[in-house]
Amino acid sequence: MGIFKELLFFSKGLITEPELKFWEIFNGRTRAAAPIAVYILCLLVNALFMEMKPPDFPAEFAPLGLGEKSWIFYFSTELWWGTLFAAVASALFLYFLRTFSAGKIFLKAPLFAGTAAALGGAAFYARSTPVFLLLSAGMLLFLAWVIRAQRSTWWRFFQAALALNLISAAVFPLEFAAVRLRSENLFIAAQAAACLWSLLLLIKMARIFTGAAVPKAIFSLGAGLLGALLFFYMLYGAGLISREIYGLMFIL
Repeated sequence: MGIFKELLFFSKGLITEPELKFWEIFNGRTRAAAPIAVYILCLLVNALFMEMKPPDFPAEFAPLGLGEKSWIFYFSTELWWGTLFAAVASALFLYFLRTFSAGKIFLKAPLFAGTAAALGGAAFYARSTPVFLLLSAGMLLFLAWVIRAQRSTWWRFFQAALALNLISAAVFPLEFAAVRLRSENLFIAAQAAACLWSLLLLIKMARIFTGAAVPKAIFSLGAGLLGALLFFYMLYGAGLISREIYGLMFIL
């Protein structure tokens, strides 16, 4: 099968039969090239859209002070930092799911929440200090250990997570119409629909890859996403990423 035909069938299946495609990725029946290629194409489309869109639309984007940026800036930012975020969130999700599945979740959850709050507070009050370079390095070593321990599951889950960017691409027509009409409500509604759709598919994906019950899957996904955001906040606090890049992570 030609690569373009394979991408077309994979993309169509992810929209119409997502569970089947997740099973195929989980069982290794889908080549990694398919979800990765879909991901890169979605990033390219999003980068071109971001260049076309006024930087202060909707109004929530104005405080970022992005100004006029080229599509290359948006594409390279998401290709590097967005991919890293997906890799970190996937690793942390698997870690939290394994940890919470071992029992005593009501004892572990407050402990993790307290640790996250302490690290976040320290990062806020002690930006650009050497300690956060050490904390960031320590977090990277921890993530490397998590990935190594579950590398097969992590790699396939990561592929599926990248492919979910297709959901955001699916609402581009609505977002484009919102920009042309200068309708912030339509734009926000399109993004909200994409987020809800992606969340539901993430829960399905988590159950397929791990066999977890829905509550544990939701809790672990939330913890993984918050952990990834905290990691990026630590990088920001250590001066390793700029405020502009950090802000973009919330909108790309």
